Amino acid sequence: MRTPWTDDFPDVVIHTDVRARDAHPCYAAAKAGDVDAAYSLVIDLVSDRALTELRSMVAGTSLFLLPVIADETSGFNAIPDALAQYLGRDLHRAVVAGEIVQTNKVGHTRARTFQRIVTPPTFDGYVELGAAYLLVDDHVGLGGTFANLRGFIEAGGGRVLAMTALTESRDGRMISLRPSTRDMLWIKHGEDLNQLWHAQFGYGIDCLTEVEAQNLCRQQSVDAIEDFLAQAAVEARSRGLDPVVAAAD
Repeated sequence: MRTPWTDDFPDVVIHTDVRARDAHPCYAAAKAGDVDAAYSLVIDLVSDRALTELRSMVAGTSLFLLPVIADETSGFNAIPDALAQYLGRDLHRAVVAGEIVQTNKVGHTRARTFQRIVTPPTFDGYVELGAAYLLVDDHVGLGGTFANLRGFIEAGGGRVLAMTALTESRDGRMISLRPSTRDMLWIKHGEDLNQLWHAQFGYGIDCLTEVEAQNLCRQQSVDAIEDFLAQAAVEARSRGLDPVVAAAD
């Protein structure tokens, strides 16, 4: 469930880098559900520059902060909620933790690209009609979690104005599909890839994130992409996950 990107959708606001996060003594415990550790991590790593950027984004706007609430392979991830609570106090905006939750376990941490693609996160919960949201997560890589959560909210009558994460993988902050990348993807793979994506995921390639689209542009053919998806589905099932793509024979 996704919606196409608007041309003016902002980049994800990032607070720190992965090296600083991984070196923090509270990171492992926070990722595994320790609330106190998560608050300590956030307090130490939240960025003044990012706070200034977020204050400018929300100025004069009524919105909710919505953290990604999910169980991961190491347990409940307490970092998104801790970051949202910290930002909510700074921005003087309400946090709606738990009203919309991820309904499946995807195991994306340190997973390879196509394994992430074939196990998209799904969401359920209450979307306030007409409300605006700022999405909060601990990390953005391919951007699929943010994109799917945005799609769920907008399908329910809400609006997503911005996103923020503690850290990013390379180019992860570039969440919305750039026109030049979209054009390159259509030139290289065209309608065949668009039809494949509709069949497998329920939306077209115009709804991809920038990093997802960059990865697909690097693939040799649509047949090769389909093979990678099927192989990734096999690997996902071997890890106890439930891919949306049929596994290879």
